[in-house]
This record gives sequence, structure tokens and C-alpha cells, in this order.
Amino acid sequence: RYFLCVYSQQMTIHTMDPSASDCTFTSEYAWCVPAYVVIIPKITGAISLICSAYLAKLMISEEKKKPYHRLLLNISIADVLSSSVVHIIGSWMMPAGTAPLSRGNLDTCDAQGFVVQIILITIPYLNASLSTYYNLIIRYNWSDSQIAKVEKNLHIIPWLLGVLFSIIVLVAKQIVPGTWGCWFGNTQYPPDCDSVETCVRGWNSSYYFWPIFVIILLGPLYVAGSMYLVYSSTRKMERRMTRYSVNASQNSSQRSRKVMEQSLLFSAALLITLAFPLVEIVIAELGKPIPIWIHVLFALTNPLQGMFVSQCGVACQLCSLPRIFT
Repeated sequence: RYFLCVYSQQMTIHTMDPSASDCTFTSEYAWCVPAYVVIIPKITGAISLICSAYLAKLMISEEKKKPYHRLLLNISIADVLSSSVVHIIGSWMMPAGTAPLSRGNLDTCDAQGFVVQIILITIPYLNASLSTYYNLIIRYNWSDSQIAKVEKNLHIIPWLLGVLFSIIVLVAKQIVPGTWGCWFGNTQYPPDCDSVETCVRGWNSSYYFWPIFVIILLGPLYVAGSMYLVYSSTRKMERRMTRYSVNASQNSSQRSRKVMEQSLLFSAALLITLAFPLVEIVIAELGKPIPIWIHVLFALTNPLQGMFVSQCGVACQLCSLPRIFT
């Protein structure tokens, strides 16, 4: 049995004796991760890659030229990048010996971590851009011509933020091996280093980790709040409509229900993929062992962002949302 043993203080990957029958918890190791936790993301990532590619194909079709289709196309491109580099390739780019199937070195680790950091910021903020779009057309009744004036910002700003912070963590040498890939984490590498001379990566990581972590967290919080405002605004509008038309009551109820469903699905597509990574970070920072079932749920849900967007009905339902109010 091949286990990954994660160092209790720095969260750096170690290799445990494959012949060991079980994980031995000592003062050095806080928890052990079975090898299948590293393999699962490659499978779920492949599923997500197919779904994201299919959604991208739909969004570039001739009949779909609306801003929301272009925003969904941008999200799909980011999901394809995430599925391929972060999850499918995954541990293959980690320094050899740090994880099952690891075949890389520090240079390949830096390359992967650079892309991972872009994705960590870009995907939440692209979702924030899409939720901003729906606020503009529903709450503020913007026309396509008005949206065209700000649409470039909705596309470009998330990618610029991702690239900017990726450059920061790369230059600061803050990219380290993680559970199934290299990323920017609150850790040091190698695990027993104690100075800037001996730490190859991750020295003073907390000074970088927490500010960027807060920036990443603002994305999904904005999405959740924005979708709530969309639904709340829609309900208020429909209540006014029912005062003047009896027949409007049933139609308005149906519209509100559709907006509510779309809002919940849209928010869930992002929040589900981030829930267990956030839980792992909190538990790790508390210095507690992470239950294996949380690792498994992380490995199952996090790579499936593309599938959730394309297959759970979020994208298709949101595509028709503007027509509900025309």
C-alpha cells in the first residue's frame, strides 16, 4: 500500500514505506493519504475536461453570440485548463518521490503551480463576472449595447488578477508540492528546512498565503451574494406586477422559481468545488488530522467544476434567462 504522509506543521508531502499495513501517527506525521486520492482527480478531471470542451463547442456555435455565451465560453476555457494541467497531469509534474506517479522536478512543479495559481483566482472571478452580468440585465435593465461597454472588463480582469498573483508567488518561490499537484500553499519545502537558505520553496509562506487566500475567497462570496440579489430583485418586481394583473401572478411565480433554481445551481457549481478545499485548509491550519473522507470528497468534487457547469443544467438554463424578462 502506497501512502502519502503529510507533515503536521508544514503540510509537505512525504513518502511512507509502501509495505506498511496502516498509517502510523507519530509526532512527525499528522495524517496519511492513500494513493487513490491522488488517482481520483485524474479520472474526475478527465470527465470535467470532456464536459467543458463540449460546453465550449456549444458556446461558439453560430447562433449563440450573446455576451453571456461568451462569458460561459471563457469559463469553459478556464475549466479545460484546470482539468488538464491541474488534475489530469496532476502528480506527474511534482518532484519525483513526493507522491505516487510523480515524475517531475522543481521546474515542472513551478510551471504547474503557476497555472494552478492562475486558475485559483481566475475561475471564481470569471463566475463573479457572469453573476455581475445577470445583475446588470435583471436588476438594472441594461441593454446589450450598454453591456458591450464593460464586457471586455468582465473577461480580462479575472485573467489579469490570476496572472499577477501567479507571478508574485513564482518570483517569491512560494510554489510547493501539494497532495496531488504543485500549488501555492501555506507550507515549506523541504519539510525540515528552518531558514531562507535551507528552504528551497515556501519560506515565510504565511505572509503570502493569507492575503491571497482572502482574495480568492472574495470571488465565491460575491457570487453567492450577487445571485441572492438577483432573486430578491426579481421577487420584488413580480410582486409589483401582480398588483396590476391577475394572470401575471402565475407567470411571475414561474419566473421567480426559475431564477431561484438557476441562482442556486449557478452558485452551487462553484461553491461545491471549493467547499472541501476550504475545509482542508481550515483543519490543517488548526493542526488536526484531516479525515480520509474529506480527502476523497475533495478529490471527487473539486475537479468537476466543468461538469457541474455544463451537465447540471446551469449553463443551459442561464442561457435562456435574459429571455424570461423580455
